[in-house]
Amino acid sequence: MTHAPSRPTILVKVGGSIQDNPAQMKAIAADVAELVRRGNRVVVVHGGGKAISAAMTAAGLQARFVLGQRYTDQHTLDIVEKVLCGEVNRQLVRDIGHAGAMAMAMTSVSNPVLFARRAGATDKEGVEHDLGLVGRVTRVDTAALSEALNGGVVPVIAPVALDDATPPPHGRLNVNADLAAGQVARWEGIGTFVLVSDTAGVRVDGTNFAKVLTTSACEDLKSRGVVDGGMIPKIDACLMALEKDPSRRVCITDGRAPHGLLLAATADEFPGTRITA
Repeated sequence: MTHAPSRPTILVKVGGSIQDNPAQMKAIAADVAELVRRGNRVVVVHGGGKAISAAMTAAGLQARFVLGQRYTDQHTLDIVEKVLCGEVNRQLVRDIGHAGAMAMAMTSVSNPVLFARRAGATDKEGVEHDLGLVGRVTRVDTAALSEALNGGVVPVIAPVALDDATPPPHGRLNVNADLAAGQVARWEGIGTFVLVSDTAGVRVDGTNFAKVLTTSACEDLKSRGVVDGGMIPKIDACLMALEKDPSRRVCITDGRAPHGLLLAATADEFPGTRITA
């Protein structure tokens, strides 16, 4: 068993349309570097859905989503890996470095830490939907994460996993970035989990966002269809983190707001929603 690091780690998941805005991504990278300067250990998981969709459109492929997750055939997977590992991850590592912290790419092609088994998505009626070459993370190489963190490095994880059901060199599986982050958040070394996106938090009706929600309130919003689409895996990731340790600080914050990440990780007031057990 891998022991938790002596100091709890902040896990950051970055996604949404903010990833299409270089200035906002540089601001998030600066918040990551500031957290490191304050003595925190930080792990970053990123998405890149819009960049993938743009690359698919350029290749003449039509994106298809099932319950908020991308259906992935082999052509799509090739594009996903190229965009996430070769472009988005590389740029984020570079941005964090320019902001003053050391960062390391952890992708399916370099220092892989995510391992998965092929899985579909289950709707609220319990019906399983096929997602193609999509996996559910079953194992995280926390020893590799610990080694990087012990060296003062920020691991930056792309959500393409090695297929744990195939022999080395392993196949590849596309994994939802929120759910991948949720599995990383189950590691006992994580003390704070912040999902950074282009939302003011979790919507509880047509116009209002909650400042605080319990896990039972989240389940109710899901069951009533108030939470839907891409917010479903975000909420599920939060629930995964709190199921493992109800004392964790778990937040969904607005990455468009100045220092949204920094505030969500450290302050009582921040732009977004805190999820509690």
